[in-house]
Amino acid sequence: MRSLLASLRRRPLSRTARSGDEGVAMVTTLLAIMITAMLSILLLGILMSQALPTTYVRASSQTVFAAEAGVNAVVGQIRTAAAPPDATNTVYGDRGKLPCTAQGPVDGAGATLTYSATVQYFVTDPTGKSASWVATNAIPCTPGTGPNKDPGYALVTSTGLGDGVAGMDADAGDRTVSVIYEFQVTNNNIPGGLIYSFEPSKTPDRYCLEAESATVGAFVKYVPAVDCGTNDVHQLWIYDKDYRIKLASTTLVGMGLTPLCITATPNGSTAVKATLQVCKAGNDAARWNQLFSWEGGAKWRGQKDSIIGGYSDYWLSSGQKSDPNGKYLHIWNQSPSNNEWGSFNPDPRVGAGAAGYETHQIVNYLEFGRCFDVTGEQVGSSFMIVYPCKQDPIPGQPNLLWNHKWYYNEPPSNVGSTAAQPIYIMQYNDPGKKYCLVSPGTENGYVTLTSSCNPNLASQKWVRRANTGSYDTSYTFTDSWGRCIGIGDKYDNAWSKMTTQTCNSGLGQKWNAPPMTISASLDGYQELP
Repeated sequence: MRSLLASLRRRPLSRTARSGDEGVAMVTTLLAIMITAMLSILLLGILMSQALPTTYVRASSQTVFAAEAGVNAVVGQIRTAAAPPDATNTVYGDRGKLPCTAQGPVDGAGATLTYSATVQYFVTDPTGKSASWVATNAIPCTPGTGPNKDPGYALVTSTGLGDGVAGMDADAGDRTVSVIYEFQVTNNNIPGGLIYSFEPSKTPDRYCLEAESATVGAFVKYVPAVDCGTNDVHQLWIYDKDYRIKLASTTLVGMGLTPLCITATPNGSTAVKATLQVCKAGNDAARWNQLFSWEGGAKWRGQKDSIIGGYSDYWLSSGQKSDPNGKYLHIWNQSPSNNEWGSFNPDPRVGAGAAGYETHQIVNYLEFGRCFDVTGEQVGSSFMIVYPCKQDPIPGQPNLLWNHKWYYNEPPSNVGSTAAQPIYIMQYNDPGKKYCLVSPGTENGYVTLTSSCNPNLASQKWVRRANTGSYDTSYTFTDSWGRCIGIGDKYDNAWSKMTTQTCNSGLGQKWNAPPMTISASLDGYQELP
């Protein structure tokens, strides 16, 4: 009986143990399945969550490449915006060919990867400037004609455009970059310009001077303005520092040419044709008939044969008081005084002759060849002008007209700036009497003269800046309100009036400035949000 009971007791215990093992295994299996499923779901979620960013990164990598391709395209257009060679065979930039915008596909990347670029031009460096400054100071740019004045810098903003990313905004993945291009600027004034006839009542100017050939003995004739500029080699002239009028193409350095000068020998009351002759040496006393001084009345006056004897009573003209069309240039004893048969309006590029600080003259750099001038020799005029620089070949320029002699101090060694100082002239018929330059104290107001000089008055104080270390701020005259003297609207449809303007680094605000060359560069790369 005891054995039976023992047997009965052991069997249930054995069954219970086996059923417990089976349950634990099943639970473990189910838990493993559940954990695996959850891990799979989690991994799938991670993979799904990374698919969109991966697609975005791939797209944005392509579009930044496209944006940079747009920058390269614009810079290429800027660097190839060249004008035809001039009469000196020198190639300069043509701002009319500068781009305002650029669009296109990226080569080799299919039609869906493209760039869209805009170009803003500036006189001064836009680096670090605010958006409002950029908007205010950008030079207006018209497609097909480019910026409306010569720039020093270009801000190129380029956006790369791709297919987009599914599930995101249409422009997701597009990227924008910007760079600043500094132009290579050669501020050497281009040698040679046209010499037009001038008479205020007959504007625009109707004729210009043209050499019949670039050979010794060639005559110089008046040709209609419609034909001026079409035969530049024979129409470009230089009024040089040696007081001679030269055919520009014969002065090219390294070309092996002999410079030719307008030469004219008077013969009493008979008008004598001028010719081109080899320019005589600077110490040759026989050069007197090649020396011409610019004077009031817009005319060139010959020199006496002794040279130091001063001006002669002979002037360049057509040789007769009539319409000069088709006629030749002569030297004659008839003073033209604002008549187109003997008065001229030389393009500023013809040159300033010997004018400069040493002769007490103030030469504008944009309208090179034109100087501070007392309008019509009237100290009470309501504006001053820049006028072709008057000349006197005699050392010391004793005969240089008083209204072109301006007195001021340059900084020592032409470096830095001066303290505020007056700028004044002295009228010839009132020795020792000063007339001081007056600022109107307003934007685009005309500068005038006063006989009541007072160095303590703000309106008569001018700061001269020479080489400041930056060409942008160099070679200016600024008034007490920080405005620069610049050139404004026209007088007699020919000569520019002088005004006070917000300083903008433009060449029209630079005076007695030497040439300067700035190399091209690309800088300021950044990605925009």
